[in-house]
Amino acid sequence: MASDTASDDGYNNFLSFLHSAGSPAANGDVETATASRAENPTESSKESPDYSRTRVKRLDASSRRKFVSRRASTTEERRNPFAEREGNALIWRGVNMTLTTKRGEKKKLLSDVWGEVPPGEITAIMGPSGAGKSSLLNILSGRSRSTSSLSVESEIRMNEFKVDPTDIDVRKQIAFVAQDDSLSFTATPREAIRFSAKLRLPRITTDDEIEDLADKMLAELGLSDCADTMIGGALIKGISGGERKRTSVGVELVTKPSLVFLDEPTSGLDSFSAMQVIKVLKKIAHAGCSVLFTIHQPSSDVFNSFDRLILLNKGMVMYQGPVSDVPEYFAKHNHPMPPNYNPADWIMDVANQYSQEQLCQEGFFSRDLRNLPPAIVPKDKELLDSLGVSWHDDVSDDEWKHVGFGTEVRLLFKREIIHNTRNKKGVGARFALTTFMAILVGNIFFGVGGDSSFSDPSEFNSHFGAMVMILMMSMFGTAMPTLLSFPEERPVFLREYSTNHYSVIAYFIIVFNSNLQLCYFHTSAAMASVLLSIAYPLVGLQSGFMRFLSIEYGLAMSSTAVAVLLGCAVEDPNMATEFLPLLFVPQLLFAGFFVRTDLIPAWLRWAQYLCSLTYGVRLALLAEFGDCANDPSFTPNLCAQLLDVNQVDENEKALYWSILWGLFLVFRLSGLAVLRKKATKFY
Repeated sequence: MASDTASDDGYNNFLSFLHSAGSPAANGDVETATASRAENPTESSKESPDYSRTRVKRLDASSRRKFVSRRASTTEERRNPFAEREGNALIWRGVNMTLTTKRGEKKKLLSDVWGEVPPGEITAIMGPSGAGKSSLLNILSGRSRSTSSLSVESEIRMNEFKVDPTDIDVRKQIAFVAQDDSLSFTATPREAIRFSAKLRLPRITTDDEIEDLADKMLAELGLSDCADTMIGGALIKGISGGERKRTSVGVELVTKPSLVFLDEPTSGLDSFSAMQVIKVLKKIAHAGCSVLFTIHQPSSDVFNSFDRLILLNKGMVMYQGPVSDVPEYFAKHNHPMPPNYNPADWIMDVANQYSQEQLCQEGFFSRDLRNLPPAIVPKDKELLDSLGVSWHDDVSDDEWKHVGFGTEVRLLFKREIIHNTRNKKGVGARFALTTFMAILVGNIFFGVGGDSSFSDPSEFNSHFGAMVMILMMSMFGTAMPTLLSFPEERPVFLREYSTNHYSVIAYFIIVFNSNLQLCYFHTSAAMASVLLSIAYPLVGLQSGFMRFLSIEYGLAMSSTAVAVLLGCAVEDPNMATEFLPLLFVPQLLFAGFFVRTDLIPAWLRWAQYLCSLTYGVRLALLAEFGDCANDPSFTPNLCAQLLDVNQVDENEKALYWSILWGLFLVFRLSGLAVLRKKATKFY
C-alpha cells in the first residue's frame, strides 16, 4: 500500500508540475529531465511511476465541464477563429486489441501498446502494413470499441484525467481526419468550413463571427486562392489533392479541438503537397494542439519535420521518442543507418527484414522509455489567434447548446439545393436520358391509345403495353439513381454524423426526400412529368393528364422508398448494382401482367403486397380503361376482360392508393431505421 500511495503522489505531483510550468526555465528543466532519463533508462525505469497501478481521477460533473467546455464569452473572442487554450497531454498504456475469427481463433492486433502525445508537437505513427497503425489511431480517437468479435482494452488519460474516448464529451475535444477526404464535391472550401462551423459551434455564434473564422482559417491553411472553387470529384474538376486534404483539416478544426488525429494525411500526394500538409500540422501543434497521425513511408524532408515518432511492428511498440534520436537509437541496437539514406526507409527496412524475435534480442521493443514526461511547449500567440482552440466558462448552457433541429434541416436543405444545382452533368444526363426514352416510347407506341383500340384486340394490347411501359420507365428512372446515390454519399454522412453535425432524422428527411422538391426539374416528380408530358400526347392516352401523373408520381415515390432501404443497407455503389435485380424483378413478376396473381404459388403470393408496381398498374388500369369497361357498346368488352384478368376492382381504388402510400411509409421508415443502426454501429 505504501508503494502504491507513493506512486500516486509522484504521478499527481508530476502532472501538477506540468500544469504549473509555463516559463522557459521550467520547460528547460523538463527537457533536461527527459534527456537524463533517455541517457539512463534503468534509472528512469526505477523512478517512474507504475502506470498500471496508478489510481487516477475520473471526471465528475464539474470537472467534466472544465475539461470539455472552456468557452469564449465575448463577441470579440468568438470572432477569433480559435481562442487561447492549454493543450492536453494524451497518454495511453496497455492498449490491446484482439480479433476473434469465425473459427474461434484469436488474433492479436495490438499488444500492450503505450505512448504519449505532448501538446505542441506532431507525432507520427509508422510501421509496416498490418502493424496496427490505424487500429491504434481508431482506439485513441474513440472510433473503435469492443464488439462480439473484437476485444479492445486501453487506459487513456488526458493530463490527470482518465477518459473514455468514445464518450461524447471527450470526443468534442478530438478532431479526426480520415484518409479519404469525405467532402461534398460540389461545395467550395469556404462553404465546407462555413457549413461545419454553423452546425457545430454554439448557437450564440453569429454569421459575422463564422465568416471571420472561415476567412482566417482559409488564410492559415493556404486555401485563400481556391476558397471559392468547387472541391470536385470523379466527374467534376476541382481543387488539388493537397488543397482537398487541408480543407478536410479545416473542417475539423472549427470546433477548436485540443487533439487532432489524422489517418494517412499525405496519402496520394506528391512531395511538395505532402510537405505543405505537414507544415499546416506544425502550425496547429504550435498553437497548443496535440497532433497524432499515421503515415506510411514519407520522404526524408517530411520525416525530419516530425517532432516525435512511434514505430509499430506487429502490434507492438518498436520505438518511441524524438525523431532526432532515431539514428542514434538504431545504431546502438546494431542497425546503424547508412550515409545519405532516408531514415524513414531505413527503419522500415529494419522492421520488415528482421524477425520480431531477433529485434527483441537486439534491444528493440524495450519499455525503458515508457515514462518519459510530455514536453512543455510555449504557445505561439499569433497562431493562437488563428488556430487556437477552446472556449471559456461564462456562457450559459442554453447558449452553448447544439443548434436546433430546425437549423439542421434548413442548412441541409440549402446545401442539397446547391449540390443539385451545381451537379449539372448528373442532372443533365438524367434529363437527357428521360427525354430520349420518352420520345422513343412515344414514337414506338404512336397513336395506340385512341378509341379504336377498345374494339381492336391488336391495338388494345399495344395500348395496354404503352401504359405499362410508361409506368415501368417512371419507376426505374427514379428508383435506380436513388439506390446508387446513398452509397456514394455515405462517407460524407458518416463523417458528419460522427462529428455531431446533425441528427440521422434531419439528414434522412432532407436528402432522401429531395424528390419532393417540386420546383427543381431534376427531382423524381419532375422527371415523371417530363416523361409523361412527351409520351402522353404521342401515345394518345385516354385518362386525364393530371390523374395519370398522380399515379405515376405515387409509384415513383413508393419505388424510391424501396431503393432508399436497399441503398442504406449496402456500403458501396458496386454492391448497390448487385441489388438492382432484387429491386426490379419481383416488381415485374408480381405486377399481374405476366402471370395472374392467383396462379402464383400460395406461399409466394404474399409478396405482391410489397410490390408497388402491382398497385400502380391497377390504378392506371382503372384510370385508362375503367370507363370503357362500363360501356355496353363495346362487344366484346376488352376493357372489362383486362380488368378481370388483372384482378382490378373499381370499388377498391381507395385501397390501392392506401397500399401504395403505405408501402412508401413502411419502406421509408425502414430505411431510416437501417441508416440509424449503420450510423450508431460505427459511431
